[in-house]
Amino acid sequence: MNNIRKKLLPTEGKPLLDIAILGIIAAVMFLFPFVQYNYKKEIYSIAGTVFFTGTKVKGGTVAVPFTMIVVLTFIAIIAAIVIAVIFPVLKNIKVASYLLAFTGILMVGTVLFFKMQSKFFLKELKNFTMGYAIWVVAVIGFLIVIRALYTLYQNKKISVLDFMIMPGCLYLLVNNYMPLLGIFIAFKKIDYSVGIWNSDWVGFSNFKYLFASSDAWLMTRNTILYNVAFIVIGNVAAIFVAILLNDLVFSRLKKFYQTAILLPQLISIIIISYVVYAFLSNEAGLITRALAESGTINFYQEPFYWPFILIFINVWKGLGYSTIIYLSSIVGIDRSLYEAAAIDGCNKINQIFKVTLPSLKPTIITLVILSVGRIFFSDFGLFYQVPMNSGALFSVTQTIDTYVYRSLLQLNNISMSSAASVYQSIVGFVLVMATNAIVRKVDKENAMF
Repeated sequence: MNNIRKKLLPTEGKPLLDIAILGIIAAVMFLFPFVQYNYKKEIYSIAGTVFFTGTKVKGGTVAVPFTMIVVLTFIAIIAAIVIAVIFPVLKNIKVASYLLAFTGILMVGTVLFFKMQSKFFLKELKNFTMGYAIWVVAVIGFLIVIRALYTLYQNKKISVLDFMIMPGCLYLLVNNYMPLLGIFIAFKKIDYSVGIWNSDWVGFSNFKYLFASSDAWLMTRNTILYNVAFIVIGNVAAIFVAILLNDLVFSRLKKFYQTAILLPQLISIIIISYVVYAFLSNEAGLITRALAESGTINFYQEPFYWPFILIFINVWKGLGYSTIIYLSSIVGIDRSLYEAAAIDGCNKINQIFKVTLPSLKPTIITLVILSVGRIFFSDFGLFYQVPMNSGALFSVTQTIDTYVYRSLLQLNNISMSSAASVYQSIVGFVLVMATNAIVRKVDKENAMF
């Protein structure tokens, strides 16, 4: 049985015939009809070559998508076949297998990207569905990735532990890195009739949108100041609560408090907004009715109170998560340090400042650096949903995210939204690098990198 497996799935010194055959099948399938075009209750099948070169079907235009999708897919297919055939002469099996895996990922990625964009390619589209052949290419790409990993495992280039981290790496690739390809949208004026790829380039015009408004200074100020307050007050509160929890004697009581303060983190911001409304409503709010004798306050029309309200809600909601992080760091501190401090005459307060806080320094620096990276971002639900989108509160609730949303709600322009995201990401990246550089210069051991 083992000999049969080695013949069917060679891993060294022999051509990978299975990959070569899969590559040939993928090339053939890619040229098969795979697009169904429904026009005036008639369904037409459009061959791959015809679709990518453009044609007309009963007056319905088939748009030409970005040809790089075709080029990348064919490059991946041909590369997989070539690597499989010349596998015996490749001395570095690890590099060859990684290249093989990359070609498979490229095949799957281009097919999925084509699927996401295909609905913009056809005009007068009705009931558009993908045909079978394009999905065969994706399945073959997935099989090639598995085959490459099998070869690496058989040649002891990767271990079982590597397979354990692959799902996380795949998630990062799909969720964090693949979307980076969409950065070009920020430099285009999207026209849905011709598709994203064929839309006109407009340079930095979309970025001017963020700064052309008279609210540019207001929303930038609010975004930065609120985040600074969240970082300072949130971390101080989390450290304080973590120290208190660590000193609790009864373990059951400690678990109860941990669960209680973590609960707000799990509650939707929509629910929280209505809880706040129940307290601050002008008609039946609990706090409003309690203040009725001294004069009713219409909280949703008074900007003065909302910086305090929003900071309180943010700290209350995120306190549990931050506390757990700091508590886990405190638990890991060597208890002999506290014993030595007690022998030297330090009371509990002095132990906190002499032992606990210095030991928490790496954790604090890491969390602060990560928070600084998102200082130009804001919790959309906190600033939009909790104030109930009240126009009277825009002066204290308007941030970059809410401003873009309100503008796009009227303009429906994804290019401007993409430009805002790119701007926030670049600024966040620069701030992270700058903050880490300062920390590295002051205390190299506590820098992130």
